[in-house]
Amino acid sequence: MVEYQEKQKGFISAEPDLTVDEKKLEKRLVLKADILIVGITSLVFLVNQWDRGNIGNARVMGLQEDLDISNGQFYDAVSLYYVGYVICIIPANLSIRFFKAHRQIGGCVIIFATLSCCMAAAKNAAAVLALRILFGFASTFLQALTLYTSLWYKRNELAIRSGAFYSAATIAGGFSGLIAYAIQKNLDGALGHEAWQWLFIIQGCAGIFVGICAWLLLPPPPDQIENMKHWAFTKAELEVAIKRLKTYNKAGAGFDKRQMLAAFKDPKVYLCSFMNAGVSLGLASISAFLPSFIEQFDLSPTRTQLFSIIPYACAFVTLLAINTASDRTNVKGPFLMLCFALSIIGYIVLMAVTSVKVKIFGTCLITMGVFPCVTLLGAWTSINVGGFTKRAMTWGTAEVVGQCFAILASHIYTDPPRYIKGHAICLSFQALGFLSALAMWIYMRYLNDKKQREAAEHQETGTVHPLSHQSLEEVYDQHPDFRYIL
Repeated sequence: MVEYQEKQKGFISAEPDLTVDEKKLEKRLVLKADILIVGITSLVFLVNQWDRGNIGNARVMGLQEDLDISNGQFYDAVSLYYVGYVICIIPANLSIRFFKAHRQIGGCVIIFATLSCCMAAAKNAAAVLALRILFGFASTFLQALTLYTSLWYKRNELAIRSGAFYSAATIAGGFSGLIAYAIQKNLDGALGHEAWQWLFIIQGCAGIFVGICAWLLLPPPPDQIENMKHWAFTKAELEVAIKRLKTYNKAGAGFDKRQMLAAFKDPKVYLCSFMNAGVSLGLASISAFLPSFIEQFDLSPTRTQLFSIIPYACAFVTLLAINTASDRTNVKGPFLMLCFALSIIGYIVLMAVTSVKVKIFGTCLITMGVFPCVTLLGAWTSINVGGFTKRAMTWGTAEVVGQCFAILASHIYTDPPRYIKGHAICLSFQALGFLSALAMWIYMRYLNDKKQREAAEHQETGTVHPLSHQSLEEVYDQHPDFRYIL
């Protein structure tokens, strides 16, 4: 592969050319970024998962009976979250360049956490439905985190970081069950509030605090820090950050309407959308209905909350292990296929057996597959699409498709106690995700081989590829020096 340093155009196709001193600065830079960005976004994902999924815990705690909500209305409340999500997802991906990251992320956390607190005051189904759709609107703007982190980290660093902060979502799922158990046992009826009301209040207040921290502490992308001055980073560190950014991005890149059309001409947008359909369907069913179908294992409400911790604990370990391994080996596709395979086996187990212990094992397999898929797919998409707007449109489109299927998740788990219909539908889309991952891996391998052959031909003839001196913003991932991460 031809390697060259960017002057006015082009991009650095390999590692940034850093001096010995700059490499020392890079270590300090990455450490600080990990503490600030990974640390804060981990808390953000934790409280978002709490507030997104606590309606499932609240249902077990008596929300549905106290507010006289029918099963159909409850399913509508779950699905309306995703309606708001779908409407805003593409603008949310593009807006990170218009709004400073700390304002967009911190602001949306404060808003959705406040709405969670408001759920405690709901008196009927209509109030719950309205709050859930507003919660979806606010939560959407967190999706820009995928693009935001790609401006701070290199391509072989993204999965580990994404896995680290998304593992907070699995912790949230486990702790949500533990918190729900503690609240139901100790606060039910305290100060005239039911246990489910205390759940919304406590988790909502925690979210507001995290949102304020994100607003105050998260740094903007390195090429948007005014005058190269930031309280956490020195000027020299920020210069290294911009050099790192140029290994995959063009400094200052923003919205480009030409790239929107280019995204839809690329088969990857459709393959990523098919994969995300399976991921989002599985994730949504877990978030909203895990306590409900664990309750069908003939456990009491309090034991249901405790047992819901086990699948999340398994997912936490798998998520960190798989994402770390994928970055260390610089391989994504095979790990993604492995995760889909785990979910497929898990759904087959839930449909085929009646033993409670085996069903819990099957549930663990599903969470061990679905949660790592979220971060692997986001990282795999982000690092294999050149051009800021094209990347935003590709992931945004995949998220729109995925959240449409998340809406479907709220209407397929309607046949207790075994939920065969819901498990069968999820199983079929996990299989579609596996096949799409395989197809995308084969397609990108073919493109890499084609570029390698072209590079060898130009080297033999002493010519230069006509696109070599253009940037990713101009020719996207079609750039001859761009290689797809398989």
